[in-house]
Amino acid sequence: MARRAGRPRFPSPATSRERTGVYPALIVLGLTVLIQATLSARLRFFGASPNLLLAIVVSWSMLRGFSQGILWGFIGGLGIDLVSGMPLGASSLALMSVCTLAGLGKSSVFAANVLLPMSIVALATPIHGWIILLTLQIQPALAGPGGVSVNWLDSTARIIAPELALNVLTIALLYPLLRRLSAALNAGRAE
Repeated sequence: MARRAGRPRFPSPATSRERTGVYPALIVLGLTVLIQATLSARLRFFGASPNLLLAIVVSWSMLRGFSQGILWGFIGGLGIDLVSGMPLGASSLALMSVCTLAGLGKSSVFAANVLLPMSIVALATPIHGWIILLTLQIQPALAGPGGVSVNWLDSTARIIAPELALNVLTIALLYPLLRRLSAALNAGRAE
């Protein structure tokens, strides 16, 4: 077949089936940010509350891969920064950093077992927390003199450690639900 001269070939626009995954993602992320900013902040266990967004980003990275996890981490992180008053991009940076770790679980034989996401979120929680602490410590220094003094050991023991336990319990509940959502989205594409 000969191509007509002078007519460039453009990629076809995304079909409605390909775009259907965007809407559930935005709904899940929006609800997660809303719940984390309102209800979850009121649930305290030894001074910490569960990080729903971290559990969801880790789960989605394991179910759908690194690239979708990064996207969820970036969008969700910006949302949580906007409602919490954190430096813009701090949560996105922390969430996108743990997606690499979680994305490795997608190719694992044990990805269907809930123990793997529980283990990965146990590793991801301190990494996420330390990136947030580092951002808080560095951010004022970039803006001018002075800065926030961060007590790393105290913050790790009193905030990150209890949050780790809560995140492991949270992902045990959320991972099966997100696995069903992922399967439903795959079935919708296949049709």
